[in-house]
Order: sequence, then C-alpha cells, then structure tokens
Amino acid sequence: MKININNIQFSYNGTTVLKDINCKINNGDFIAVVGPNGSGKSTLIKCINGILKPQIGTVYIADKDIKQTHLRDLSKTIAYVPQNSNGQAPVSVFDTVLLGRKPYINWKPSSVDIKITTDIINHLQLDDIFMKDINKLSGGQQQTVYIARALAQQPEILLLDEPTANLDLKHIIEIMDTLKNLCNKGFTVVIALHDINLALRYASSIIMLKEGKIFAHGGKDIITEENLEKLYDIKVKVIRNNDFHHVIPLGKLYREDKTKNNELYKTTIG
Repeated sequence: MKININNIQFSYNGTTVLKDINCKINNGDFIAVVGPNGSGKSTLIKCINGILKPQIGTVYIADKDIKQTHLRDLSKTIAYVPQNSNGQAPVSVFDTVLLGRKPYINWKPSSVDIKITTDIINHLQLDDIFMKDINKLSGGQQQTVYIARALAQQPEILLLDEPTANLDLKHIIEIMDTLKNLCNKGFTVVIALHDINLALRYASSIIMLKEGKIFAHGGKDIITEENLEKLYDIKVKVIRNNDFHHVIPLGKLYREDKTKNNELYKTTIG
C-alpha cells in the first residue's frame, strides 16, 4: 500500500525533531531509515503510524489522510513493532499474538481470530513455545513474537523501530529474512536501522535522516563514502562488487583541524 509523506514537521517541547519531510513509499517497498542517534528515525516511524501527530503536514495512506481515518481502521492497515516492550505483564506467546486481532474483536475472539493466530504462530515457527511466558524468551524470540502480533492485524504496512537492536547475529538474520519474505509477498516494510550494511543487504530503498531532515533518499547508489562521511562524521570505505555493497568504518573524521593536525588525521583514519 502506498504511503505519501507530505511536508511533515514534528516538535517535542518546542524542539524541532522532523522538518520538511517529503517522500513517497510504494506498495511492496522495503524501506530502511538510517541516520545518527537523534536524527528522527523513531519519530518518523511513529508519525507514519499516527502515534505522533505532526504539527505541520500530512501522512497519506492510499491517498487517504490518516488523521481522517478511524484508529480501528488504521490498525487494520498499519502494524507497528516497537524497539522493545520491556516490563510487559506475564502473558503467553499465544495471547500476545492474539492481541493483534484486537481491531477485529468486538466482545471475545472468534474462531477466525483463533485460527489466524494459530496459523501465524505456525508460520513463524513459534508453535513449540506458544504457551511460554513471553518474558522468559530470548530477545530474538520476543521480537519474532511481536512481528507475529503485528501480522495478526492483517496489515498491508509494517513499521518497525530498530527490531534488531541487542540481538545476536543469528537472530538478526532470522528477523531480517522474515521481513524480506513478507515484503516479497506484497507487504510494505519501513524499518529504522542503525546498521548500514543490513540496509544495503535487505532494503529496496534507503532514507538517510540528518538533524530531522531527509539528507538523501534512493537505492544503493546513495551509499557513498561522501554521503556517509557527511551523515555520520566518520571516514568510511565502501566496497562494491557487482550488486554487493559493504561499508567499512575507518575512524572519526576530524574536519575542523584536518590541515593543522594532518598526521593525527592520517593516523586516525588509517
């Protein structure tokens, strides 16, 4: 489903976090939002979802203003997976996934709700832990459960805020492979990431945020040494081999004193 972000601006307590954000996301896109800490990645995700209300501008889903969309209807279109859900009350994996059916439940879960929940649990290979307390699971298992809960909403758009944070390499790949497979089935995926190499491997398009503005938006071609140095203030090497791209950080970029401290600069970046 198409997303059109039209000139949005958002501020916290008078401090502008997002400004002049304009972009279009097409059906089936896998969008990675990258940038330094505090650049506005999480805020942008929450504005798309309607959790946060921009002071200026509008987010359109399938050409419909989300401010004019009932929350229940919006929840059937967009699902949000937060970075973590620490402090959750003891609840089983099954009941956590079933919570995703809330937009469809009037009084109690129907047989359809139970079947959809069960099918998703089986599909994501959670059936062997479906009665376990989610608080007793590993970080990777918990994140898979939260994705399952989002899928139970039967959305067309998945928004995820740093879903791979604090996970080991095995679970990072499992989570990203799951999201890529969903995207291949027609889901639109928008994910905030810190890892540029994950973005390069999985995303069809990348949005670079810097100081609340879109610094660059496009495919792998925007991942250049020049752009990354300006975005993160570090020296990097971008390796390209056909469709394979990989970023290697070399060290901090001393911009102000580069000419005066040339030897230190050379030593720092290698």
